[in-house]
Formats: sequence, C-alpha cells, structure tokens
Amino acid sequence: MMRLNELKINEEGIIKIISTDKNIKQRLMDIGFVKGEKIKLLLKNFGDNMRAYKIKNTVIALRIGDTNNIWIEKF
Repeated sequence: MMRLNELKINEEGIIKIISTDKNIKQRLMDIGFVKGEKIKLLLKNFGDNMRAYKIKNTVIALRIGDTNNIWIEKF
C-alpha cells in the first residue's frame, strides 16, 4: 500500500484506508472517497499545495495535507 499523495500524474489506485480526523473523513466520504473506490491523479502542485483527482467521474481538488492519511493500492 501507499499514500494517496505518492501517486504520479495519470496513475490510478483503489482506496483502502482513510485514517484521518472523523470530521475530515466524513467530508471525504461525502464526496466519494470510500474504501474500494478507484481514484486517479490528474494534476499536482497547482494552487496552494493542491492536487486534482478524478473519482466517480468527478474532479476533486484536495490539499496535499488532506491526502497524507489516505492509503491506496496502486494498479
């Protein structure tokens, strides 16, 4: 397993664990970050430490710090 913020552009993975503060975890789950969901890194280092991910046919921008505790399995 690896952290979500370790993906390179256009790499994909499957979300395995979200181990963050319960408020952040709930916010992430509300926008589709759930165990078993496929995720792809589209852009990195834009804005103020932001990265853009594609999940459930939607593009979501997250701060790098919010991705430190999301563990994925790359495929």
